[in-house]
Amino acid sequence: MGHHFCIMIYLFTFLFCAFPLQAIENPPPYPATASPQLPLEVYSDEFSVILGIKPKLMLLATGFGFTEGPVYFSEKEGSDSGFLIFTDQLNDNINMIRWHGLLPFNQISSLSWSAPAIFRHPSNIADGQTADLQGNLLTAETTGRRVSITEGDGIVRTLVGMYEGKPLNSPNDLVVKSDGSVWFTDPSYGCLQFPQECYLPCNVYRFDPRTEELSVVIGDLQMPNGIAFSPAETILYVIDSAAIQAPRTYYNNNPHTIYAYDVGKDGKTLSNKRVFASISPGFPDGMRLDKRGNVYVGALDGVHVLNSQGKLIGKILLPKETANLTFGGKDNNILFICSSDSIWAIKLNTQGAKPVPIMNRMHE
Repeated sequence: MGHHFCIMIYLFTFLFCAFPLQAIENPPPYPATASPQLPLEVYSDEFSVILGIKPKLMLLATGFGFTEGPVYFSEKEGSDSGFLIFTDQLNDNINMIRWHGLLPFNQISSLSWSAPAIFRHPSNIADGQTADLQGNLLTAETTGRRVSITEGDGIVRTLVGMYEGKPLNSPNDLVVKSDGSVWFTDPSYGCLQFPQECYLPCNVYRFDPRTEELSVVIGDLQMPNGIAFSPAETILYVIDSAAIQAPRTYYNNNPHTIYAYDVGKDGKTLSNKRVFASISPGFPDGMRLDKRGNVYVGALDGVHVLNSQGKLIGKILLPKETANLTFGGKDNNILFICSSDSIWAIKLNTQGAKPVPIMNRMHE
């Protein structure tokens, strides 16, 4: 035993002297990972508070065409589990990921979700989505030229598709106000990309499901896109993404801007249009707000987070162009992100401005 031990010591000493510190100076590279290492840029303490102590960005699924329109539904009141429903424009699908909650130890892990499944195909090149007050899915359809509603029995019907006897252009994004009215943008992207003709200006509309009244609330934007209300619904934010006119185009002198409007006491009229923020690189797409009034917007390099004064307080960087996002989960503190061909999630130390909808499942 002692003889063999001496030989081992001799060999170790020889190797160390012959190749001093080589393994330390030139360590092997870390294995490739599916996600960047803490891809977070903090410009303000406000964003540090939002991220919490140990932020962790997780890749939920990839391999899609181009993801958009995420909306999260809770399975039932107070449930850990729910459904993330999102669109894939290039594959003409609406997809669904089953969410199981923060498992284990109140964190996102591979136990938190199941593999994606197709919810609806074809989808009429579905784009933005949201939930109404009854827990039904509302979808802006590009080639369907309508806002559709998927009710609890699974039946899909047209909620609104015409204005003054003419078909809508290509509804893009939408939001439901607390009075049940549906506010949506209608740019002409569908007419630039598909064989369809636009007959209407690129308007922003308000639709009242009770009276079926459809009215123009904004008519002077070039390409109205993402839309969201402030937590108290006193401000409406609308994106003009005219910097992009069609895929693989960019016109820097056109708007890549978030505008803010004051909402009148009647809850219907808008005034005091102003620039809230200009987003670059690229252009802003979809957006959501948290309960503090911070705005989260998809951009070319990931998610930009702005405070209620329009100041950029931080970024969640992503490898590819990011279109849209939404809050969800039991405590409304999971930010689900649609970034090109992938879906990501991060747990934040804040909550979404709008409550988590409970899915309408009328036959249960």
